[in-house]
Amino acid sequence: MAEALPPDGRTLPQSDILAAVKKQPLQGALISKNVRIHDRRTSVRLEPEMWHALREVAEIEGCSIHDLCGAVHDLKEAGASFTAALRVFLMEYYRTAARASQQVTSVQRQLKDGQKPAGGIPHKITA
Repeated sequence: MAEALPPDGRTLPQSDILAAVKKQPLQGALISKNVRIHDRRTSVRLEPEMWHALREVAEIEGCSIHDLCGAVHDLKEAGASFTAALRVFLMEYYRTAARASQQVTSVQRQLKDGQKPAGGIPHKITA
């Protein structure tokens, strides 16, 4: 397992991640909430952690949960489960953030050590 991003943006070593997972009881229970997808209201059942992640991503992106749900709904494959599409969206969102953070951390570490980053400092960091 690689490193993960806590809320303050630092990276945690694998041992800290495993310790945090062991301390957290698994909630498992799904929570149903209504969301609007465009002008249609629908019920969605997600784990509490997924609802928290959805709220966090909406806040980061400066939109509502309803806006995010509408975008995910529009982009999902026809016939695919909407809740599964939401879970995949959230996973990919955080994976992309983790990759970008690792690239930035690598460049910062090289600069701190007085090294010139291999290939120079990239103009655009891609995930």
